[in-house]
Amino acid sequence: MHINVIYKLLTLLIMLCLSACNAENIIPAQEPTLVDITETERNANQAYQEEDWATAEREYAKLTGMAPTNSEPWFRLGNVFVRLNRPNDALQAYREALIRDSKNAKTWHNLGIVQLKQATNTFLEMQNHLLPEDPLYKRAEQVVNSITKLLGQDFVKTQ
Repeated sequence: MHINVIYKLLTLLIMLCLSACNAENIIPAQEPTLVDITETERNANQAYQEEDWATAEREYAKLTGMAPTNSEPWFRLGNVFVRLNRPNDALQAYREALIRDSKNAKTWHNLGIVQLKQATNTFLEMQNHLLPEDPLYKRAEQVVNSITKLLGQDFVKTQ
């Protein structure tokens, strides 16, 4: 009788384990609805307009997951990262936008601007480590002045 009880318990345990592995018992991830996407986009755009960068970042990041083939949320996320002084994240977001739409001139432009700012900051930092007599010190100064003049603005460090 003791072996019979153990056998029944073991059989019951195996059946429970097998039913837990049944594919029908697995709850699939819920796909976002058009209403969800529209609401998230509205929240993201509103935060962007109000310059609430933390909320805009959260909402655009969410939107990139909900509509992964859409380039616009990636582009906007890149802009948010620029405003948050996170140029490396901005570059990555712009690159993601370009993967989805390589003909978007605004994305190419913003990517180039961030890269120029990073290059400018590199040459400014270089000057901090060189003596003014070093020929490359003068060259770094020329590069900084040329890029600044090209873009027609004073640069604020983006790193």
